[in-house]
Amino acid sequence: MKKILFFVLMCCTLVSCDYEVDGARLKTIRVIVNASDWQYTQQDASDQFNNNYFYFGVNMPEITEKVFDYGEVKAYAVFDRSSLTYARKHLLPYVLHVEESMANGDWLYFTETYDFTYGIGWAEFNFRTSDFAYEDNVNINPPAMDFDIVITYPQEF
Repeated sequence: MKKILFFVLMCCTLVSCDYEVDGARLKTIRVIVNASDWQYTQQDASDQFNNNYFYFGVNMPEITEKVFDYGEVKAYAVFDRSSLTYARKHLLPYVLHVEESMANGDWLYFTETYDFTYGIGWAEFNFRTSDFAYEDNVNINPPAMDFDIVITYPQEF
């Protein structure tokens, strides 16, 4: 039952479309990561302060050996997709400098980094903050995110 549920959820979170630009075949795959989908690299208490980060992995059969060797794979963080005024994409890695006002009047300053890595048949999104506050507070979790993976398939040679 868990496998069926996982398959249904993956089908719901991955949406793609193919198109051609100047003879190059492109495919865009939308990946939605819910806040609860992020996994944490910390395995046990002994690696609590070990540069841990959050990740979300996805199977990507579209990234074949030929694409890996001769094509191109890029990922974008997408914000406000449904807004005509505020919709925007950031090529990964995306680095955001953040300042937050605390209840006591102090300010927190840190950097959020969204990154992307891939291999043959898979892709992974990563999230880190420069203050590593999640090392001390396990209730901190990255937000839900919307990503686009764009694959440029190699032309026949």
